[in-house]
Amino acid sequence: MSLTAEVFLLREDGDIDILDTPADACDLAGPESWRTRVWGSRTIRGLGARFFPALVRGERVAPDEIPAFLHECALVRAGLRELAERTCPADRTVEQHAEHIGSRLACVEATAQRAAGIGGGLLIW
Repeated sequence: MSLTAEVFLLREDGDIDILDTPADACDLAGPESWRTRVWGSRTIRGLGARFFPALVRGERVAPDEIPAFLHECALVRAGLRELAERTCPADRTVEQHAEHIGSRLACVEATAQRAAGIGGGLLIW
């Protein structure tokens, strides 16, 4: 099973509508194991991330928090090598793992930018 990044819109009643991912967009945020191994890890917290660990617990990034989340994505990208070194599974090299994290981070960033463009929020599930 894989984690996906989704855009949502808030409804007047406080609930959310999850939007379909455009056909040409990536919504993959990594394998299920990354919920704790990568996005919820101590290492990512050490990089200054607060949204990623919360997202994998089922919390959402509210529409007004998307700019701060995109800033956090930049922090994670800057610490990508360290994150890969400390979370690398035995069946990959650090370089392969860093590339995989970077590609999934790019998908998450693109989803957050789509959300920002329409006043939506983000969730990873």
